[in-house]
Amino acid sequence: MILAAAAAAVSGSSALAYADAAAPGTCVDQEIADRLAIKRKRRGHQETLFVKQQRHELTAMGGYYVSDLYSSTYVIGAAYTFHMTNESAIEMSFAMTHANADIIRALEDQRGTIVDDNYADVLFAESLLVWSPIHGKFRMGGSIMHFDLHLDAGVGVVDSLTSRGVTGVGGFGLKVFMGKAVALRFDVRDHVFQQELLDKSFLVNDVSATLGLSLFLPLGN
Repeated sequence: MILAAAAAAVSGSSALAYADAAAPGTCVDQEIADRLAIKRKRRGHQETLFVKQQRHELTAMGGYYVSDLYSSTYVIGAAYTFHMTNESAIEMSFAMTHANADIIRALEDQRGTIVDDNYADVLFAESLLVWSPIHGKFRMGGSIMHFDLHLDAGVGVVDSLTSRGVTGVGGFGLKVFMGKAVALRFDVRDHVFQQELLDKSFLVNDVSATLGLSLFLPLGN
């Protein structure tokens, strides 16, 4: 009887000691498990994509215009884009620059001819199909930023003292979406059209590079 009581006391002491020893380890294991759970939750968290489908995009833009026959100069414009899907859209745009004829003054002197207006306005009106095949995202600070790359193709008209007629338009661009209704966009476009200068006609490829700010309507996705 005495031996049994002693054995029970020893067994109880051992169990208590084991519990005391295991308690810190259990807390550590639980802490590690909690951290892993938080990490898995963060990894599985996905930001909602910027939805363009059935939305209207209004853009103001400005940038640099490189002319085949004239000096490079500024260009400003605006665009309206209707997004049929997240990948496809139609766009109508208007741009204005000017014919800076500084580089041909030497030719004027040699030939004894004068260009009508060395600073004449050049107007473009364009209609384009926009295709956005590539979408992506990157982390900036603590937020996820979405972007897409797009290709443009279409036709337009040009109106200036030296050019009046149809122009072919092609290009590419990048849009970075901020919030649910605003995007920063960068576009490069090539304009192909006939231009007359000093009694000669030329097929030119004038390139514009613009930076713009877009507002999407309705304001929510």
